Order: sequence, then structure tokens, then C-alpha cells
Amino acid sequence: MKYTVLISLLLISISTLLLLPNTTFPSGPAWYEAYNNGLNDMKRADWNSALANFQQAVQVQNKDSGKIRVYGAVFAEYYPHREMGICYFHLSDLEKARQELTLSLQQSSSRRAQTYLEAVNKGQIPPQTTPPVETPALTGTAAVAAIPPSGSEIVGDRLSIAVLPFESKGLGNELGSIDLLDKLITGFVNINRFKVIERALLEKILEEQKLGMSGILDASTAAEIGKGIGVDAVVVGSVTRGSGALSIDARLIDTETAQIVTAKDAYSANISFQEISQMINQLAEKIKAELPVINGYVIGASDDKVTIDIGRANNIKKGMKCIVYREGAPIVHPVTGKVIAREIDELCEIQINEVFDVYSTCKIIKTKTDVPRIRDKIVTK
Repeated sequence: MKYTVLISLLLISISTLLLLPNTTFPSGPAWYEAYNNGLNDMKRADWNSALANFQQAVQVQNKDSGKIRVYGAVFAEYYPHREMGICYFHLSDLEKARQELTLSLQQSSSRRAQTYLEAVNKGQIPPQTTPPVETPALTGTAAVAAIPPSGSEIVGDRLSIAVLPFESKGLGNELGSIDLLDKLITGFVNINRFKVIERALLEKILEEQKLGMSGILDASTAAEIGKGIGVDAVVVGSVTRGSGALSIDARLIDTETAQIVTAKDAYSANISFQEISQMINQLAEKIKAELPVINGYVIGASDDKVTIDIGRANNIKKGMKCIVYREGAPIVHPVTGKVIAREIDELCEIQINEVFDVYSTCKIIKTKTDVPRIRDKIVTK
């Protein structure tokens, strides 16, 4: 009899709730909302705000878990200590990062925590291989909307280059109607890595310099021409025919220092339109591989010297240039209310002087709006 009454009361309560027009159900407890807010902050690389949210969450729920009850019959992944460790890592507090990641692994092991702990123990993680923030998976009768992944953006202008005429060695009419300079310019445009100066502007500068289009070999002369055009680097080289084969050699020269940034070549036993196109594409791709787009942080700044957290392990080389920038206010979609990007303040341009395993030292070569500070972001130009 007692159980019958209890069941009847329960059914009446449920029916009453269903009939109420303004009845709302909770979207989740405050500690879980704080956890989700922290994940959103991490997607914007707002590490301090993310930490504050995770710390708020652990005051109520202090244990990492692969499955925790959020409310009712809804369960989710919950790893605040792991995410705090990742935040501390990005804030360069490796000791706290190690403590939080170790605690997370003790409470509930995860590949993400293990990956970051290994990176902390090594002292550095390549920015381009940083594991993404994971959206907590929910199970049950309801689900919280998934957090969309943030897109990667390249800050600032790409490295600007001019492809100068290549010297011809041993060539007669083998190339026929092939315009080698046009093919070279097209090859570098197609890899979508550099800002390539148009041929018309290039020819105008060369004409003004009385240099013609026969090939420029001297690095200092090439650098001066590049300066006149206003580019960061110039591509020069030669096309050589010998024993029925063809080779193309290319050098990328910094216009500020006249130093060779990288040099690559391509070879073919056949001389044809298709082979030459393939060789040029290979050359462009090889040079692109030597100048990767990498993100990192400023970890030291004094006067005109800047230290960044990317080095030899990231394929960084002396002479490469980077943009230092600072993220500002969020850009919010007026309809959805979602943060779609953040305002960017380009502070200055730096050039790498010395390269070490996990960091590099740089000099400021162009100031734009402000001097760099620790935790400002950088991207290779």
C-alpha cells in the first residue's frame, strides 16, 4: 500500500511538471558550466581565464573522471586537473603543470594528459603538434551543445619574395616557347606560402636598375634589388643543361643581410614542358619545407632582444623572421553570439639570431605598435 501511494505521488508530480507551460530544466550545475567555460577559454588561448574557471570547478568536483554525472541521467568526461596542467604549461609554469597532469593521470588516465606530461618533462612541445582541446562527450537523455573547433589563422603578411631571372647555362632552344621566369613565379604562387611580387613590377624595377632580364648571380646585387622592390627575400638561381639532362638550382636570399636562407635544386634526365614544370614545383615545395609556418610564444624580452619557445626541434633556422602579436577583444557574431575570432595587434617583427634545441633568440627589426612582452604570441613570417 505504501509503495502504491509513493508511485502515485511520483506520477502526479511528473504530470504536473509536464503540464506547466513555463517549466525549465537545468542546463547543468555551476561547476560543470565553469568547466565548459574553461574549455572555451582554452580554444581562444586565454589560459588565465581558463585556469580561473577550472579552479572554480574543482572546488565542487575535485576529481578527474572519464564519466561523471552532470545531472539526472546525463554523464560526461571531466578533466579539470588535466586542463589546468595544460594551461600552466602554456603559461610556462612547468612545475605546476607537472603537478596537475600527474594528479590527473592518477585519478583517471588519458592520452592527452600523458602527451602533455611527456612534453613538460622534455621542457617543450612543438606548437604545431599541440593536441587540440577535447569537447567533453555526453551520454544520457540530454546533451550540451558541442563546442566548435577554433580555426587556425596566420597573423600578419606572409613572407614576401621576388623571383629574379635565372641564369641559363648550356641552353640553346631546348626550352622552345617555355617562359622559365613565368613558370618559376607560378610555381611559387601555387604553394600558397609566400607573397610573390608580380612580374610586371619586377621588370619595371629591373629596367630602372638597368639590369635587364639575363640573370642575376651576385647575392648582394640581388638583395639590393629586393630592397628596392620592398620584399623580404629574393629567389635567384640557374638552369643548366649538360649531357642531355637539365638541372635547376635556386637560392633564397634575405634582402636585409644578403645571406642565403636556403638553397635547393632539382634534376631531370629529360627536357620537356612536363618535366620542367615538375622540377619547378619540386623546388618551390623544397623551399617551402625549409620555411614552415610555426606558432609559439615570447618567453623572454629585454631591450631589442626577444627569446621565443621554438627552436631547432621545430626546423627553425637563423635568419627566419617572425611576427609578434597580441590577442585583443573577442569578435562576436551578431546573430549567434559566438566568438568567431579575436582582434589582433601586431606588435613588431623579429629576426632569429641564434637557434637552440627548444628556443631561439631574436632581434627586433621592425616596430609596429608596441614592444613584445612575455606570453605574447609569435608566428613565423
